[in-house]
Amino acid sequence: MRKFTSSLLTILIATSLALIPSWAEAHGQFVSSNPKAGSTLSKMPKLVWVEFDGDLITIADKQTNFLTVKNSKGRELSDGKAFVSGTRVGVNIKDRSATGKIKVSWRVVSEDGHPVSSFLTFTVRK
Repeated sequence: MRKFTSSLLTILIATSLALIPSWAEAHGQFVSSNPKAGSTLSKMPKLVWVEFDGDLITIADKQTNFLTVKNSKGRELSDGKAFVSGTRVGVNIKDRSATGKIKVSWRVVSEDGHPVSSFLTFTVRK
């Protein structure tokens, strides 16, 4: 009887785990960006944004989502005020004269409450 109970319990646990929706494991997956990761542009865009597979959380007037755009020397090119619109976080570019490799870094809070951070690069050649 004990062996049967143990086997039944194992089956119930395995079945329960299989029924958990896959979205429960996802934490704001990167979907796309403007400019695209790895792209080469002839001029710096006015706006840079990154899009995720779910809405980003905003908490009243608290800044919970960050997006920075820096040149190859680490100098900030954006105005520093990231804004969120549903699944996107964006920032306006104040210095559009930059060339070379540009790094876009982010830290956002996805709708499941988990913070996600990463970066991408693109290149500006005049």
